[in-house]
Amino acid sequence: MARASKIQSLGLLVTVASLPWSPFGTSLGMGILALSWVFAVATKSTLKPSKNLLPKALIAGFIWCALGVLWSSDFAEGIAAVNIKLPMLIVPLAMFYVPLGDYKTASKAFLISSFLAALTGIFCGHFISPNLFSPFISHIRMGLILALGSGILLLNKKWLLSGLYIAVALTSVWFTRSVTGLGMIAFSIFFSAVTTTFPKHRTATILASLFAVFTSIYITIGALMPQPFSGTLEDETPWGGKYTHYPHRQLEENGNKVWVNLAVDEMRPEWNLKSSVPFDSTDAKGHSIQSTLIRFLTSQGKLKNGEVVKAMSDEEISSVEAGHTSIRELTHSGLSLRLDDLKFEIGNYLDGGSPDGNSVTMRFEAYRAAWHIIKKMDPLSKFIGVGTGDLPNEFKKSYVDSDSALSQKFWIRTHNQYIAWWVGCGLIGLALWLIALYGSWIQGGDISRLAWWIVAVSCLAEDTLETQAGVTFAVLAMVVFGLVSNKKN
Repeated sequence: MARASKIQSLGLLVTVASLPWSPFGTSLGMGILALSWVFAVATKSTLKPSKNLLPKALIAGFIWCALGVLWSSDFAEGIAAVNIKLPMLIVPLAMFYVPLGDYKTASKAFLISSFLAALTGIFCGHFISPNLFSPFISHIRMGLILALGSGILLLNKKWLLSGLYIAVALTSVWFTRSVTGLGMIAFSIFFSAVTTTFPKHRTATILASLFAVFTSIYITIGALMPQPFSGTLEDETPWGGKYTHYPHRQLEENGNKVWVNLAVDEMRPEWNLKSSVPFDSTDAKGHSIQSTLIRFLTSQGKLKNGEVVKAMSDEEISSVEAGHTSIRELTHSGLSLRLDDLKFEIGNYLDGGSPDGNSVTMRFEAYRAAWHIIKKMDPLSKFIGVGTGDLPNEFKKSYVDSDSALSQKFWIRTHNQYIAWWVGCGLIGLALWLIALYGSWIQGGDISRLAWWIVAVSCLAEDTLETQAGVTFAVLAMVVFGLVSNKKN
């Protein structure tokens, strides 16, 4: 094996092994990969330009992103953004223009490393702190890594290993409450099942995958959206008081409407008799005791009146004081509670509540801000973008101009990579990214197609290429696992 190829193998091994664990290790691996290309150039052992669209589109996309710094008003931010996207340049140069080394060992290291990282997170989350279920990288990125690992083992028909790996992966995403991770792992299982069952029917596999994606989205939206009120509106409380009702409001807890059957004037004195935390103060999470109590009783399917509050147990009082808004917080865990959070976010947003700190409804505001930017862009900017470094400033201006409901500290960027490319790098940058995705698809191979799905779908709800772990994973998935699954290599 040529020396450049040995350096390439080492760099790839360090990168994939470090990805679920260490940003420093990931950067070190990228540096070694870059060195393999430099060494190949110095020794005149580089390969002829590949006919594959993928490396050309990735490299062109990086170069265009770098050029975008020239028309950015924030040079430092532009350089930082270009630096994050370096894997788009390094990986294709090292993997397509340097003779291939031992990349199959790297794929095994990817599986072992991600499995151990997930196990470590589960251990840390249970025995050290619940905040450490994904202690090394974003739980969303970790979910994508575990989804690809699950599919690789299934497509290679390693049934025992895949069963163990998927069990750990599902446990990890359950406790990190990653809806994206769960969805991607479920899709990997579905894709692998269809592909292995009908190996000669590629078109059927594609159509089935599309059907699965859109059906899942439809079912998820249906499950999260509030339903019209269909219960009973009571007139008088057992103590002769009057109930207040707002049946048109959307907010629900455990499937029950929050703002109906309310007798707040009865609840206040009874609460103050049972708790040392005043009714008109806040719970341990900084939220209003009144709203927490109302939501907690709603989750139990109870009326909100003085008699019900008087009958509350000490455990229930303590739960409300701690900020528990649902009885399910005492009986459920992990992703189940995350789905409750998402339903609350949507219902609260539809009722005109603040989207601050709520991941889904903050995205609604981010999309609104992005569309406001695009509408205001002149024709030239629509093609070349506002500039690689100007994305944060443009969003800040857009949140102000569009009178966003988000507080300033929650002003986020698009959380949609396709929109991010369009705003930052224009339609040219977006086109280059789409060409790269097309080049990844036509490589062929089951693992390559699975990797494509995971990257392409994740870009709909995440700024996948705006973080080191995200862009590294995306490029490795598109390039390296395409090579692994391509029988020609």
